[in-house]
Amino acid sequence: MFFLLRIGFWLTIVLLLLPSLPGTQPSGTDAPGTAQVDPLKALSAASSAVSDAGGFCEREPQACAIGSEIITQLGSRAEAGAQLLLGYIGDQISEQKRKAAERAAANPAGDTLTAHDLSPAWQAPVADEAGARADASSSAIFGPPVATPASVNAAPAAAPSIPTPPRRPG
Repeated sequence: MFFLLRIGFWLTIVLLLLPSLPGTQPSGTDAPGTAQVDPLKALSAASSAVSDAGGFCEREPQACAIGSEIITQLGSRAEAGAQLLLGYIGDQISEQKRKAAERAAANPAGDTLTAHDLSPAWQAPVADEAGARADASSSAIFGPPVATPASVNAAPAAAPSIPTPPRRPG
């Protein structure tokens, strides 16, 4: 109740202090039946009205009792709405945690690599005649080739060279 009185008071003060629009009153003369209001007098009248509103509950106890019941009901409804909202948010958070736990259970602990991560990024070409020529030309630039075990470089005689996988975007 006092909140509404305060809002009404401040809106009245703002409206009284705003200048009038041109053309609504003749300048210099008052229209018949209207009086100019001094902003200082309006302020003092408003302050006396606010101080008088403090004694309203003494004069009208029934109105104050009804107002306090309304405020109590509004407070309980706001509390119930807040509890519903918090319950909904809590359910959403627990659902997200449950989904994360299911994803974690599907992947063994410490195994976070995907199949794409496990695929080799590059494979060495099989040594053939073209590879031997490439090795000979690269040895002049990079030095002699490093000796590797025969089982690593051994390739089936009938199989052509192994194609390299497509390049990954950088």
